[in-house]
Amino acid sequence: MTKKEKQAKIRLVMKEFKSGKLKSSSGEKVTTPAQALAIALSEAGMSRKPKKDQSDEYYMGFFKEIAGEEEEEEGEEEMDESAGEARCRGYLKTVAKNKKKN
Repeated sequence: MTKKEKQAKIRLVMKEFKSGKLKSSSGEKVTTPAQALAIALSEAGMSRKPKKDQSDEYYMGFFKEIAGEEEEEEGEEEMDESAGEARCRGYLKTVAKNKKKN
């Protein structure tokens, strides 16, 4: 499908939404423009590119600490921590200490 065909498909689906004829896969009427756009992009074979999120790295470290594993990447520089991250890391350290005591 060419770019113009994809744009035409998106245009057609959005017109259906505006006229109130667009329905979701479950058969219910689509009420939000965001949902209509998602349907249009899906039917055209396009998708929004996800934003690169640094929180994935943070959560992986979080889960490693909960499991009691030490990070293997000690030589790399650490990113600046927000106050919430610092509190979370402090809490995890106290939890780990309490587990060792018991």
